[in-house]
Amino acid sequence: MSDGNNSVPSGANKIDKKILENPFVGSLVVPIAIVLVGALVIFGVTKMISSEQSYKDLVREMQSKTFGNKWVAALELSKLISAKKIPAEEIPWLIDNLDQVYSNTIDFRTKDFIVVAAGALNDPRSLKILKKGIEEDNKDIKFHAIVSLGNIDKVDGFDWSKVISLLGNDDHALVQASALALATHRVEGAEQKLQKLSKSGDGFGIRYAAATGLIYYRNEAALPVISEILSLNSKSHGGSLTVEQIRALKINVINAVEKESWTRVKTLLDRMLQSEEDLRVKGRAKEVIDSLK
Repeated sequence: MSDGNNSVPSGANKIDKKILENPFVGSLVVPIAIVLVGALVIFGVTKMISSEQSYKDLVREMQSKTFGNKWVAALELSKLISAKKIPAEEIPWLIDNLDQVYSNTIDFRTKDFIVVAAGALNDPRSLKILKKGIEEDNKDIKFHAIVSLGNIDKVDGFDWSKVISLLGNDDHALVQASALALATHRVEGAEQKLQKLSKSGDGFGIRYAAATGLIYYRNEAALPVISEILSLNSKSHGGSLTVEQIRALKINVINAVEKESWTRVKTLLDRMLQSEEDLRVKGRAKEVIDSLK
């Protein structure tokens, strides 16, 4: 996340790593909390909100005209939501208030954390906030809105045209997030574009995201790239990928295969187990292989 501007790292590998370090398989709260550590130094924040405050207290902090660090309140709220500390009957109230705060603020940090908080609710009523996030010029807000959109279980009647258009964006992170969000919801009109990206996408991260997305369509054109992902090791791409990044890529593939119960990939998983050294990946793969029998 940038510290007050819309800039993104230059270079394909750096941009590819941005998405790899923030995969769909994990919660957004942890990487955002890590970024917050740097933000506290940069912006000289001296007042941190107590995690003991209720979600209503945090919403009031964000609505306050005098409170200067509304983004911290939004961050704390996202933590409460992730910990499932919001009563189900209060979610409509919370979404309406978050939407109001979002519309009335110009600070991109506050908007960014509101998007994360709204996405963590995993409620289709929060789509109105995510839609606004996708339309922002700020790439961090746009990125997290798309990731949140991909993580929502049920999305009906959503206009995906802006997300589809991002498949041609020059920011690799946005392309990868868009590919996975579109695929997760099997959006009509995205499959052919993903197939093209899986073959000729600019940067290995885009090819990998597109191929992983094609699993949700059970598109066999993805199989060569899926095999490539499952064969990755510490020497792949000149050692530019870390163990954690390789693990995330493989787990993304394995999770997608499990979700679709796509037996066509079982042979590739069996082959991977013969040389895989990461115990977490091996364990997850064995679970999915057993479920495919």
